[in-house]
Amino acid sequence: ETLLVTLLPHSELGLKQKKKKKMTTVSKISSLLSLSKPKLIHHTNSFLLSASNLRTLSSNSNIATRVTKKKTQAALAKEKRRTRSDKELDKDTIIELYNNNSHLHIPVMLSEVLDVFSNCSLTSFVDCTLGAAGHSTNVIKGHPELKYFVGIDVDPVASDVAQSRISSVLDDSGSSVKVFTMLRNFRRIKSVLRGTGEEHLGVASIDGILMDLGMSSMQVDDPQRGFSVLCDGPLDMRMDPQAYDRQALKQKTY
Repeated sequence: ETLLVTLLPHSELGLKQKKKKKMTTVSKISSLLSLSKPKLIHHTNSFLLSASNLRTLSSNSNIATRVTKKKTQAALAKEKRRTRSDKELDKDTIIELYNNNSHLHIPVMLSEVLDVFSNCSLTSFVDCTLGAAGHSTNVIKGHPELKYFVGIDVDPVASDVAQSRISSVLDDSGSSVKVFTMLRNFRRIKSVLRGTGEEHLGVASIDGILMDLGMSSMQVDDPQRGFSVLCDGPLDMRMDPQAYDRQALKQKTY
């Protein structure tokens, strides 16, 4: 706030009257200054507090940025060690997978698989080992031209996870791709595609086929599946628990 006071000379007045008015004016000025002083102090303090707050916010922002950067680097380094991959990683995909706890399994060579199909036009795609759909969800997101998708797996637990994840991707992207998931062994792929092709697909060929052979961490990490040697559980080791009726032979005690 700025206080502007103008003193007007009154030469026609007597000296006594001048002195009286001058004293009155000085008194008013002093009074106004005494009122304005707390306001000036208040504004100055407010400014200092605001500057302090800005410094604090800036410091917090820098700390958050450094923490995020460290987490990103740690996740990428972990993925690099795990995959032994020489390829550049898709950072956004990897960080998304690590930050989302609902993703129970991360494909070992996701970048390599996506790179194989990156220059291909895929209107139809078959994942013979669907698992938790770690590969397939990214293939679907990376190929908006895709019209037909077929996922095959013998593991009903993984299949349930896969269907949920694929549905989520389709909802987010607004894709109209037709999805067919089946609990079958991929050795039956010929009969699966024949039946599906006649009834639904209506295409003469498939543009892309993927087979990721081996077990996943979802199966090894679950003691009840019988694959792990680190935890007690039934000696089962069936990819499809419903494949045939077999009781556990003994309780593992490793």
